[in-house]
Amino acid sequence: MSSPMSPSDGDPIILKGGSVEIEFNAQSFPGQGGKHSNKNKRMVSLEVTDDNTNQTQTVTLPTNGKCTIRVTTK
Repeated sequence: MSSPMSPSDGDPIILKGGSVEIEFNAQSFPGQGGKHSNKNKRMVSLEVTDDNTNQTQTVTLPTNGKCTIRVTTK
C-alpha cells in the first residue's frame, strides 16, 4: 500500500476534518507543502461545481466534521 502522498497516486491533496487539515506535495504544488491546519475550524460541506455545465453537487459531511477528502491530480 502506498503512502497518502505517494506520487504513484497522482499527487493527491488530502483534506481532513475534525479541525481542518490540508496536506499536499510541495514538489507538485509550489509553496510550502506538508500539513497545514486550523484547529478552530471544521468542515461542514463539500461542493463541487462543473465549470462547463455549472451543475453543482453538494455533500453534507458528518456533523462532527470528521472525514477525509482525497483529491487526486495528474
